[in-house]
Amino acid sequence: MGFVEELKSGNFSLYGQYWSLLSGVLLIVLGAVTLISHIVYSILAIVFGAICFVIEVSWILKICPTSPWFDKGVEKLKNHWLRFAFYLVFAAVMWSSLAKGGGVLAIGAATITVAALCYLIAAVKKQASKSTSLFGLARATGTSYIV
Repeated sequence: MGFVEELKSGNFSLYGQYWSLLSGVLLIVLGAVTLISHIVYSILAIVFGAICFVIEVSWILKICPTSPWFDKGVEKLKNHWLRFAFYLVFAAVMWSSLAKGGGVLAIGAATITVAALCYLIAAVKKQASKSTSLFGLARATGTSYIV
């Protein structure tokens, strides 16, 4: 399935993944941009952005040394309800940055909120968990991608 077909699929699991990846990029970039003025929220944004990538892009766990405890935690997040809750907590923290004047961090908060809502809809509709073929690695198991 190509990118356009994925967008037409109506699978909110895929939409949640796209929004989460966009959020990861925005959180890392905006966290770096606001690092001087909002140190705590900027660091949280960078960490949340990195976690979004680890959760959504499964092959990152294969190339990064992680503990079995961390791997089990990420595996548990394959459930739509848990991803919804996880991203909702991220969104709440980022939205709270507005109280401290972290204006541009609200962009990351908005995108992570949309990702959480997509996973909520996928959970309510009981849609199958799918992964994007955007990276050419649509959740294949038992395959090594590192040469």
